[in-house]
Amino acid sequence: SNAVGGLGYVACAQELQQQFFDSGERFDRVVVGSGSSGTHGGLLAGFLGNRIDIPILGIGVSRDPPDQEPLVHREAQAVADLLDVGLHIPREAVRSVGGYWRPKYSVPNPMMVEAVQMLARTEAILLDPVYTGKIMAGLIGLARAGELAPGERVLFLHTGGLPSLHAYEEVVLGG
Repeated sequence: SNAVGGLGYVACAQELQQQFFDSGERFDRVVVGSGSSGTHGGLLAGFLGNRIDIPILGIGVSRDPPDQEPLVHREAQAVADLLDVGLHIPREAVRSVGGYWRPKYSVPNPMMVEAVQMLARTEAILLDPVYTGKIMAGLIGLARAGELAPGERVLFLHTGGLPSLHAYEEVVLGG
């Protein structure tokens, strides 16, 4: 991850903004994976730069907030600086949660297995065990803990990872 790579997520923010306009859909929060910080930082710079007033919550896939948030802030500011638009990324705009990635990056855990199986069965959405499965486990955990308001509209940004699902097929899919 670097600022040039983060520009892809600035473009993603612009595409989302256009889709919001075209569809009339409104969201209260965007949930995204937060690992090397390219996705989270680039999207944050894109949202702030395009004045998209929707908070972004990163669910850590390898670190908890005290270690993750400074990385995301640096990445978002580097992306903004590369754009050379005079945008200052406020530190308080970086929000993340952790714990759902444990015991460590790329190692399956029961919450992730439940999330991958639940979405496959109920929504026909495939998540990978390394990244998107742990992010969805975090989103489900936040909902169960009452951290999401009733009726809150949350956009989950699925960033791929399907090939790794097959590497963990026995653990995740039980077969």
